[in-house]
Amino acid sequence: MPCAVRPPWLLLLRSLCGGLLVLGCLGRLAALDDANAASPEVAPICRESVPFHAVIPVANPYDRAVRVKLLDASCTCAKLELKDYFLLPHGRTTLDIAVDNQNRSGPQDIQVSVFVSDPDFEPIEVNALWTVRAAVQVDSLPASQEDTQKRPDDKGWQDIYRFVVEERPDEPQRLHKNIRLSCPAGEVPPGGLKILSIEYPGSLWAFKPVAQADGSWLIRARANPAVVPMPVGEYHEKVLVHTNHPDKPLITLQFDSKIGMPEAAPSDPTHP
Repeated sequence: MPCAVRPPWLLLLRSLCGGLLVLGCLGRLAALDDANAASPEVAPICRESVPFHAVIPVANPYDRAVRVKLLDASCTCAKLELKDYFLLPHGRTTLDIAVDNQNRSGPQDIQVSVFVSDPDFEPIEVNALWTVRAAVQVDSLPASQEDTQKRPDDKGWQDIYRFVVEERPDEPQRLHKNIRLSCPAGEVPPGGLKILSIEYPGSLWAFKPVAQADGSWLIRARANPAVVPMPVGEYHEKVLVHTNHPDKPLITLQFDSKIGMPEAAPSDPTHP
């Protein structure tokens, strides 16, 4: 099932409620050059299990013909296919862009710079906008966040599947992570989200899942109290979280841990 597009009548209603002219709203609905949507508010919505796909018109803004030499996307996750690499003055072509939505949530955007061979011309900038409705959202909660029943405000803490730590072996109290799992509206499985089990083959960490009042789950990752002091070394381990969500029954978390004493600063041979 392709990504859902917000219906035109909804866009008209929003524009009217905002005091905009209907004509202006219809202008927003017209075909765009170099973008698939005028703003994030009107961008298509995709479920996490459905890849994003768009065919975006690309216009040559110059009075001379150009030859495209390079496509450079802001994310290597994007698969790009340009229909034509030679464009007449003010000519048009299309850019096919596809992105896997796995482990994404919320508003997304990818910029694609279309570089032309003429050094006098700036690249043509193409923008792809969409929103992902995640099956299960996985967030790392900052140590300063006391409310564990909400997503972090900072998007940099959202959709985190890899955790990197470096601690001393005699400070196990510093080895801790709070990981929140939640389902957005429309994705909650019957009976609510549940963590069925957690598989962890190592001994450095201990994981405790806790059901929360808002239907989300908190995974408390702490140093294993049975292993003190923590063994020195580097650990690259996968943690498998099994859920009851039909579209995301398995969540893989990567833990990269380095336990060791801080390296001493190199001595200065010019001083005793």
